[in-house]
Amino acid sequence: MVATAQGGMTCRERVMAAVACRPVDRAPARFNGDTGSVGRRIAREMGIPEEGDWFEALHRRLRIDMRYVDTVVTDGNYGGVALALAEAQTGADVDRLWPHKSKPENRTLAGARAQMAQWDASGAAPAVQLRLPALFNSHRTMRGETAAFLDLAEGNEVLRRSLDRMTEFNEAMIDLAAKTLGDRLDLVGLGEELGMQTGLMYSPDTIRREFFPRLGRLFDRAHRRGYRVFYHSCGAIEPLIGELIEMGVDVLNPIQPRLPGMDPEHLAARFGGRVCFCGGIDMQHLLPKGKPEEVRREVERYIRCLGPGYIIDAANILHPDIPTENVAAMYEARR
Repeated sequence: MVATAQGGMTCRERVMAAVACRPVDRAPARFNGDTGSVGRRIAREMGIPEEGDWFEALHRRLRIDMRYVDTVVTDGNYGGVALALAEAQTGADVDRLWPHKSKPENRTLAGARAQMAQWDASGAAPAVQLRLPALFNSHRTMRGETAAFLDLAEGNEVLRRSLDRMTEFNEAMIDLAAKTLGDRLDLVGLGEELGMQTGLMYSPDTIRREFFPRLGRLFDRAHRRGYRVFYHSCGAIEPLIGELIEMGVDVLNPIQPRLPGMDPEHLAARFGGRVCFCGGIDMQHLLPKGKPEEVRREVERYIRCLGPGYIIDAANILHPDIPTENVAAMYEARR
């Protein structure tokens, strides 16, 4: 039986209670969709007019408790990012070629502050998460896939300087958030893809050598600024979950289902009460192919297994093959 809080909670109170694995009045929810064609189609088919802020109206309709903010480039000059480090041979080359948009002095959160004030004034009072870029995923974009994986295999200075630069960038963004948004911000979103559908994407030694020390720095920075850590990695990462918790992860996402060690009963038995789980609702099979009642039952299973430390969401971004009625069912399940 999932413990529930007495009386109503604000969206923010509900999320942060779940993050702390404390009783909630109902399971909170997150919407891992965007403002592109899929989000517009869902809103349209739910009868939400496209005029005005339809994306916020969709969040209200689905009873979504979280919102996101992002840093943006101050001068609008995004410049090139893809393959920006393609020619780098040394750490000094990385510094020389480092792209404009990934320099802290060129980023701002002023728009996020205004957006958060608007949410609060409208009565939404959501929990708010700052989204930050992944370290190695950013290196892959700047370097090119083949070169990036060769860098990782070699553990060379191009890789390490690039990962350090991204770590320094994210530290600066956490500091910027503290200065600009203060304690109205609740979570810092960080990620690094560590898993495949059959196991870990890299050797445990590589993960512990190249990724965990830098991620640990960022988790510590977020906690020192008073924020909780929302961490994303797809795949069968069960062997690393205990270490991630010890490093400071407060919310683990997307708990990709149907993989070794990732079913909610097992996660609850091993890690329940130590971390908040977010996601898990299968978007490879159930959401695109199942019936709405099957979706509702699966959501209720996750709440029963993992609550109160659980936030409802799909196990990755909502794809075009997921029908609107199943999206609605995911959020209309008995919470």
